[in-house]
Amino acid sequence: MGRFRKKRGITPMDMTPFIDIVFLLIIFFMVSTTFNKYGNIDIDLPSANVENTNQDNKSIEIIIDKNGKYFINKDGQTTPIEIENLGALLQGVKEVTISGDKELKYQVIMDTVSKVKNAGVENLGINFYE
Repeated sequence: MGRFRKKRGITPMDMTPFIDIVFLLIIFFMVSTTFNKYGNIDIDLPSANVENTNQDNKSIEIIIDKNGKYFINKDGQTTPIEIENLGALLQGVKEVTISGDKELKYQVIMDTVSKVKNAGVENLGINFYE
């Protein structure tokens, strides 16, 4: 019975040395590659215009209390105003902050915003306080 031999299967190839060789090749090509040190990219950068800021156009704060009374805070001084005179007070002003009580109706704030925008104010901020 010794005539029949058992057939051997194909042995799988071990991939561990192959991975090591691939990593060595990657390191070799990374080290031996020359990079272009003098390559540049042309970029069109926009030019900046610097405007002269006038000290006369400081920020003004319009304060509306919970009773609907208007106050204006200019140069650290708070004075009561009437809403009808708001357009005349904002002539030449570029920045306004509207501060209102959080209990105030939304329509009062929006009316004030529209009057400020109609006066030609460029920057407008809105704050709410308790």
